[in-house]
Amino acid sequence: MKALITASFAPEELARLQQTMEVEYQDWRVQRRIYFDGREFAERIRQAGAQVLVVEADLVHDEVLEQTDLYLVACCRGDPINVAAAKATALGIPVLFTPARNARAVAELTVAYMLALARNLYPVNWLLKTGQLRFTGAQDYLAAYERYGGFELGGASVGIVGFGAIGRAVAEMLRGFGTRVLAFDPFVPAEEISARGVEPRSLGDLLPEVAFLTVHCPLNPSTTHLIGRAEIQRMRRGAYLLNLARAQIVDEDALYDALTSGHLGGAALDVFRDEPVQPENRFVQLPNVLVSPHLGGATRDVVRHQSRMVVDGIERWLAGQKPLHLLNPEVWDKRKPPPA
Repeated sequence: MKALITASFAPEELARLQQTMEVEYQDWRVQRRIYFDGREFAERIRQAGAQVLVVEADLVHDEVLEQTDLYLVACCRGDPINVAAAKATALGIPVLFTPARNARAVAELTVAYMLALARNLYPVNWLLKTGQLRFTGAQDYLAAYERYGGFELGGASVGIVGFGAIGRAVAEMLRGFGTRVLAFDPFVPAEEISARGVEPRSLGDLLPEVAFLTVHCPLNPSTTHLIGRAEIQRMRRGAYLLNLARAQIVDEDALYDALTSGHLGGAALDVFRDEPVQPENRFVQLPNVLVSPHLGGATRDVVRHQSRMVVDGIERWLAGQKPLHLLNPEVWDKRKPPPA
């Protein structure tokens, strides 16, 4: 049996997989290539003679599955929208995925952004580096202390929208600061939220209570513009909004108006309606907004996490045991058996 891996993969996990099958490894980040064309990708898989396919960004749509002889597909993503799961199920192909592979990475960046906003790290750093902040006497020190001293997370309240793996990781990290944490998630029982030391709230009740609102829910029809103009206006004046989930969850026009009018004190954005984000983006130009180009889950550790989860799943599949992270569990009883 042979595997074709186009995802980024950890060397130690690659070596572990090579103990069970032949592996052809072509990291898409090294190759600087994503397969968008189904026919071209199917031809590449046939050339490799692969029965197992491990991807991260490539599109594995119907024609790829129909034109190849795959027995298993693994996607190194928590939201494997690039894989045609329904077609895979119809063909008896299990699809593995890697939920929460980047939860800690996104949560850490979220807390880093909160600290930076609370303590005015970016403006102070920039003003000092550019010579716009100088000290010639006690009055200058006093002015800087009053303007840029900021506040502590321990005395602040944080509202989390979406209490999945990332939201829970954020809450866990904030416990170390003594932060009051509230959460809204209609799909998580209130008692489960409370058990983690977090106060469950409706969205309407949460908004005016928090100094920081951080978004960590998936994008779907019910969450598109979940944080709209009315919701932003319910937030405290001077509060901060962080979006490290999906841009469309927040109404960007309403957010921009709130940031330029002074209703919100600032924001931190890792996602944008137009990506990849460019320096000319209107949010990049605002002095009270911290930005990053969708890097929330882009740590080296995430590659290690996803690689381990995939190899664990493949080993269970080869042993006839149901993988822990199976996107289409209904396929299990009618799956194609691994080739001898």
